[in-house]
Amino acid sequence: MRVAAITLAVSAGLLLSGCGPGGSGAEEDAGAATVAKAEPGATALAIDGDVAGEITSSSGLNYSDGSRYQRFSLPLTEGQAVSLTLEGPLTGTLAVFNGDQMIANGEGPNLAFRATTAGDYLVAVSGRGASAYGPFRLGAKTIAAYDGSPLAGEGEVMDWLTGRAQDYTLQVERAGLYTITLASSAFDPVLRVRGPGVEAENDDGGSGTDSLLRLYLEPGTYTMNVAALQGEGRGDFNLAVRHAPLPGGMVTTDGTALVSGRVAVARVEGGSGRRFVLDVPRDAQVTIDARSGDFDTVLHVDGPGGTFEDDDGGSGTDSRLSARLVAGRYTVRVESLGGGSGMFEVETRIDGVDAPVADAVTAP
Repeated sequence: MRVAAITLAVSAGLLLSGCGPGGSGAEEDAGAATVAKAEPGATALAIDGDVAGEITSSSGLNYSDGSRYQRFSLPLTEGQAVSLTLEGPLTGTLAVFNGDQMIANGEGPNLAFRATTAGDYLVAVSGRGASAYGPFRLGAKTIAAYDGSPLAGEGEVMDWLTGRAQDYTLQVERAGLYTITLASSAFDPVLRVRGPGVEAENDDGGSGTDSLLRLYLEPGTYTMNVAALQGEGRGDFNLAVRHAPLPGGMVTTDGTALVSGRVAVARVEGGSGRRFVLDVPRDAQVTIDARSGDFDTVLHVDGPGGTFEDDDGGSGTDSRLSARLVAGRYTVRVESLGGGSGMFEVETRIDGVDAPVADAVTAP
């Protein structure tokens, strides 16, 4: 388990000093070298609740930068994981104190931390700079703490990022297609997966800024790395793994034969592609589709009937080639435009050639 407490030096003019423009001369001469105290008068904030506030010219003054602040008292138990949210017109920052120790701080709208001891914590909402004013709503919710156990095939992890990339273990017992998603409203997540024969990364493959990877995984132990695109993101996130078996398995080597009416599933990594062969028994109209939800496909066909290429002839960024080809053996290559990585499927239909009973190309 990680301890999400962040111990920072208390900066000059600490925002919770309680000193306003009329503070003592000694405090002003010291450059506001006072420390945070959970003083009476802070507004109560409850877990799984929220409270309204507003930064105005009468709010407390931070001598360090001229910004204004409001204070809130949040009772917590030892080890409790909490996510704070700051919403509203105010452009603000958040800071959390346990006595005179700052344990977490950051710019809104989200801040996650863990209570180091039981007691009342002081949460400060400050304007981001001397000219930041306006109403806001501060919320607090409990995060279900991750117990550190590996994920076995499928499952979810609800955890929080505290500024550094974090690793999670996935134990795969069944080969198949695994969809791994990393979602957060607190930061722009980056998902990396590494393990036997796999080294993959995604930033925005999911909804919005969320990350998504679809990978064919063999049995083994894999590491899922969670990080923020900005490098030091903080906040809660959800890491989920789902498994789906692949009929016929996964094509992992070049030279696999495509069969009319069957679907082949494979993966490309970066600038590499995947090469197949297609035997056309007689002159016929041939249609080849390359589809992917992970990258922009490019389809190449070369053989006795000529050389063909297509980028977006299918739906969206999928590829489709439809041409009358003379009999012979053709090379079919699927690549990623721009060097992306991910899963794809390729399907071939030859007019006059019946589809076989099986519904997928058998992996070699």
